[in-house]
Amino acid sequence: MPTTSDSRTSSQRKKTRARKSPGLAASQKRRFQARLLKWYEKHGRDLPWRKTSDPYHILVSEVMLQQTQVERVIPKYHEFLGRYPSFEELADAPVSDVKKTWYPLGYNIRPERLHSIACETVERYGGHLPSNADELLSFKGIGRYTAGAIRSFAFNEDAPILDTNVIRVLHRVFMAKGDPKTQKARLWKLSEALIPSGKGYDFNQAIMDFGATCCTARNPSCRQCPMKSLCKTYPFDQKSPRATVRHEGR
Repeated sequence: MPTTSDSRTSSQRKKTRARKSPGLAASQKRRFQARLLKWYEKHGRDLPWRKTSDPYHILVSEVMLQQTQVERVIPKYHEFLGRYPSFEELADAPVSDVKKTWYPLGYNIRPERLHSIACETVERYGGHLPSNADELLSFKGIGRYTAGAIRSFAFNEDAPILDTNVIRVLHRVFMAKGDPKTQKARLWKLSEALIPSGKGYDFNQAIMDFGATCCTARNPSCRQCPMKSLCKTYPFDQKSPRATVRHEGR
């Protein structure tokens, strides 16, 4: 029989979960989760950073993928890790060399920040990237999305993420109105509320793939979409004024 303390804790958990579900019916949530994970089993992309849980490798991939298409990142990801296989090797390298290895991905502030993160990781954490959200966010160059991705993909935590693909999917399916750029707080809550317990890794990979290959910024595959009976913007009309506020993608 549960104690009073256990009952109170259970009640508090239920209240916390309720706060994290912004206007989301339980049945709607379950259907979205089940359909997305089923879609991912069949259509998920085979990407090299999905074959590792090394926090350093995950960090490198996430920084490279900022504003850069997957196809361009894959060869550079392998080259970069071949040259700098750990935080220690990257921290010991001159920034100028790191930037040369990074070429031609562009946005050259990224290799500088990655080098800075490596130096700080070695100095403060002995070369081991922390899993704590606040500690990750204390690094210059690690924002809320990257921290969530590291926690989810390297440490298997149920941490929310919100990149352009996730924004587009959540806004189209659950919101439909207004400019997503001004609704980030609600979108973050949705992202967190939708993660099935213990399945943050698969769910987050799935929703990014879904936005990148099915619910695309232009010409989404609405007819084949498993979410069409749930989606508030189905069928998506590229020419409608409503559509123009949702073009958030790489």
